[in-house]
Amino acid sequence: MAGRSVKVAVETWIDTARRALIEEGVSGVKVDRLATRLGVTRGGFYHNFRDREELLSALLARWDSTCHFLPDEGPGTTPSSAAQWIDHVIARLIEEDGYDHRFDMAVREWSRSDQRAAWAVERADRHRMAVLERFFRVLGYLDEEAVIRARILYFHQIGYYAIGVKNTTAERRRTARIYMDILCGHDAMDAARGKTDGKIRPPRIAALNARANLTT
Repeated sequence: MAGRSVKVAVETWIDTARRALIEEGVSGVKVDRLATRLGVTRGGFYHNFRDREELLSALLARWDSTCHFLPDEGPGTTPSSAAQWIDHVIARLIEEDGYDHRFDMAVREWSRSDQRAAWAVERADRHRMAVLERFFRVLGYLDEEAVIRARILYFHQIGYYAIGVKNTTAERRRTARIYMDILCGHDAMDAARGKTDGKIRPPRIAALNARANLTT
């Protein structure tokens, strides 16, 4: 009917808020700005949300339920399953299959000024690192080393996004195995993949030579 405002679904408001958060930060997630993006009046917003705070809570819930750094399934119970799992993890991150790093970084930035978002990010970080610790234990590392390696791997990947490193998808695919062997340990990954052959890798030979030179 003439004179009636266009009805916009709840999910569309949340989708629009997500885009605004990524592009402008939380300061861009304002009712009037979202209404302008959607080409509707402010009044339509209040058919779906009590206020901006309710929208922000819904946006945070969207992030928590959809932006999965790790797959739902765990690393399994054998080194072989763990190696396959971490390969799958990295493939998902490269292809952004179930994980949107822009959304993740935007929420992380939001958490600097909002305690509710900070708690959500802290919970997510704890969960992600706990799963990575379990992966390293399954791979054969003892508890303390598993914890440290989990932190290094996770901080490396989050730092990659935070710094804004620019690599093509093809380049990331090409170097993924090298990164994982370095971050997870050549010997542990080779053993998990059934590739142990008794050979020492060149970098380790160089390290041994360096030690020998120091003792002679």
